[in-house]
Amino acid sequence: MDSHDNPKIIFLAWAPFSPRTQNLAESLGAKINLLSYKFRKKIYSPLKYPLLFVKTLKILRKENPDIIINQIPPIFCAFSVLTYMKFFQREKKKCSMIIDAHTGAFNKPWTLLKPLNKLAMRKADLVIVTNNDLKSKVMKDYNVDLKVLEDKIPDFNVTSIPAYKEKDNSPYSFSVAFICSFAYDEPLENLIQAAVALPETRFFVTGDYSKMDNNKKLSLDNKPDNVVFTGFVSYDDYVSLLRHVDAVIVLTNRDKTMLSGAFEALAVGKPLITSNWNCLMQYYSKGAICIDNSTAQIKEAIQTVQRKRAQLEKEMIQLKDERVKEWDQRFYRLKESILNR
Repeated sequence: MDSHDNPKIIFLAWAPFSPRTQNLAESLGAKINLLSYKFRKKIYSPLKYPLLFVKTLKILRKENPDIIINQIPPIFCAFSVLTYMKFFQREKKKCSMIIDAHTGAFNKPWTLLKPLNKLAMRKADLVIVTNNDLKSKVMKDYNVDLKVLEDKIPDFNVTSIPAYKEKDNSPYSFSVAFICSFAYDEPLENLIQAAVALPETRFFVTGDYSKMDNNKKLSLDNKPDNVVFTGFVSYDDYVSLLRHVDAVIVLTNRDKTMLSGAFEALAVGKPLITSNWNCLMQYYSKGAICIDNSTAQIKEAIQTVQRKRAQLEKEMIQLKDERVKEWDQRFYRLKESILNR
C-alpha cells in the first residue's frame, strides 16, 4: 500500500481503557475503538466475547478500513478482524491486519489458546510487541516475525495543571504514588507492610479500589493511616498527584512486562521504583531503582530515593529525552512499514 494514499486506519481494543492504544492511534492518525462490556457478576463475563465480536464486525463493515490494528489479548478480537476480511470485506479491496500483542497475550489464561494465537499472528501482516525480551520469547515459542515498539511516553500537559497540594498541617515529610490496577501481579500487600515501617511517608495508592477482590479488601481494612486509596480520579487530578509526589512506585510479579505507570513517572520526571525484570532494568537505566518486590526492598528503595532524590530526578529528565528520541525514530520506521504494506 502506498503511504501517499492516506489510508484509513482503524485501531481496535476490547478494553475500556488502554493508554498504549490511545497513544499509538493518535500517532498513526487512526480512528480508535475501545469496546467493552461489564457484567455485575463475573460468571457472565465470557458472554461479552460474542457480543464484542458482533459489534466489531458491524464497525468494520461500516468503516471499510484499509488498515486494521487490533490489540491482543483477547485473541478473539483478532479473529473478528479475520472474519471480516474473509467474509465481509468489499470486493477488490485488500486491507492489512496488524496485531499489537501485549504481554498478557502470552500468559495464562491466553496460553491455553496458543494455537489460536499462533494462527492469528501468522495470518497478520505485522505483529508488534512491547519489548525485546518478549520478542525473543514469542519468536521462539510461536515462530513468527515481530517488530518492537515500546509505549509512547505520555505528553502530559503539566504546565497547565496545578500540582496536588497537601494540607498545611500534613505530618508527612515524603510522599510516593503506587500506581495500581489491583491486578493479581501487583504486590500490594508488600507495599502496605512497607508503609507500616515508614510512618512518616505518605503512600497514595491509585486506581479503582472496587476491582480489588473481597479477601484483599478485608485484609486491608485496617490499613495504616499513611496509606490513601485515591480511587478513580480525573486526568487532571491524576497528573497533579504524580507531579506532587516525591517518587512513583510501579511493580509487577510478571516478567517481560512494560508498565504504563512507569512511562508516566518518566513523563513527569519523577524517581521511579520498579521491578527488577530485565526489560525494565534495560529501559530504566538511570533515575530508577529496580527491586525484587519484597517489603524490605520497597522500604530500602524509598529510603534511597529520600537520600538521592535530586540526583534521580535529574537522571529521569535525561532519560526521558533519550527515550523520546529513540521512540520517535523507531515509530517512524514502523509507520513506514505499516503504510507501505
